Amino acid sequence: MSKFKSSKISHRLTITYAMLFFAALALVNFATLFSTNYYINQTAAQQLQAVDRVIMKEIKSLNDIPKMDLKEFSQIANNVDVSIFYNNRMIFNTGEQYNLQEVGDNAFGKVFTAVSGEDKIIFLNDKLTLNDGARITIQVVKDMDSEENFIHALAGIMLFIDGFVFLLAIIVGYLISRKALSPIDKITDQAKQISASDLSARIQIDGPDDELKRLSDTFNDLIARIQCSYEKQNRFTLDASHELATPLAVIKGYIDVLDRWGKNDREVLNESISSIKVELANMTGLLDTLLFLSKGDNEIYKMEKARFLMNDLIKEIVKESNLVDEKHSIVCSTYPEFQIEGDRRLIKQMLRAIVDNSIKYSPEDTKINIDYSVREEMAVIEVSDEGIGIPKEDLSHIFDRFYRVDKARSRSIGGSGLGLSLVKWIVDIHKGSIEAESEIGKGTKMTIKLPLDF
Repeated sequence: MSKFKSSKISHRLTITYAMLFFAALALVNFATLFSTNYYINQTAAQQLQAVDRVIMKEIKSLNDIPKMDLKEFSQIANNVDVSIFYNNRMIFNTGEQYNLQEVGDNAFGKVFTAVSGEDKIIFLNDKLTLNDGARITIQVVKDMDSEENFIHALAGIMLFIDGFVFLLAIIVGYLISRKALSPIDKITDQAKQISASDLSARIQIDGPDDELKRLSDTFNDLIARIQCSYEKQNRFTLDASHELATPLAVIKGYIDVLDRWGKNDREVLNESISSIKVELANMTGLLDTLLFLSKGDNEIYKMEKARFLMNDLIKEIVKESNLVDEKHSIVCSTYPEFQIEGDRRLIKQMLRAIVDNSIKYSPEDTKINIDYSVREEMAVIEVSDEGIGIPKEDLSHIFDRFYRVDKARSRSIGGSGLGLSLVKWIVDIHKGSIEAESEIGKGTKMTIKLPLDF
């Protein structure tokens, strides 16, 4: 049976709503028929009781029976036959005679339903004691054939209307649902045009700001984010390949030198081995950084949050940086004491990367200054140098991976362009912010803000 099920939403919606509408209409028609039938039967019963009251009011003795006005009965009710019995003998009849069941004394004056031949009838039996002491039985019968025919005709008309309306509901419902859902087909056709090789296409849906329009907008936002991530990943892969290609080419060159002259020339051998070690160290550092960033991108890295003193960390940075580099002066004028929550190792790595970057791009015998304080429940750290500075057009890109302002100078100095992107990642996972201010020839200042409670 499943193969007969429609695969289109418009078809399922049409059938569902048509069935619901048909069920609702059928329920209304059934209620109408039931109410009409109840009203007709109640009215007929009231007519019988009215005729019975008139008869009992007019008959005072047996002599009054032949004098009864039959027209008065017809004015009260149609198709009514009256029979009067005295001593089990019919002494008066206005029309057709019926052989009806006897009713008990407690049922006199009540209306009953019966069947005579193929016709439905209702009847009422009553007893009356006349002035002369005679007791008569009054029987009032109404033929319900006309009323039954009316109910059957009404039911047939309603059934025809139900069928017609059901077909009309299917047609109209299909047209409306198809028009309402036509943007889905448009979304599907346009989505098929989007592929990994071309993520620039977007879904264009005209019309009101309804659910489908919002769906297309959400889909476009998703594609835009995927495109951005894809382009970054592409650029990242190309840059990583380029960064790895250079040291590999250098290593290959030195291996060729070793193969030609290094076997017998001790000086060439030592120089080649030393250079190969340097390039391998650079490659190892690059791969370690890439792996670290990859873990962060895929949310694999697990932070080790703890509370620690910020002044102790800054003292370590200043002391270790001065030990490693004697050509620059790394200073911090004051050491305010306060605690901060976060991954201490990552925050230290972040500050070391900023200081190392300042060292690389600052002339010898210049100063690198570190200031830190608490402002508005945030730890604010400022690292400023007297270096070469960064052009304004490059400031917005310095945190991008593999981005370097002066590629030729960066190659001679060393580095892969991943240091500041690593800094930005560490700041982001601590829910902080970082800004860079710079002026060519005067230096650069990095301002990091980290929440005290993470």
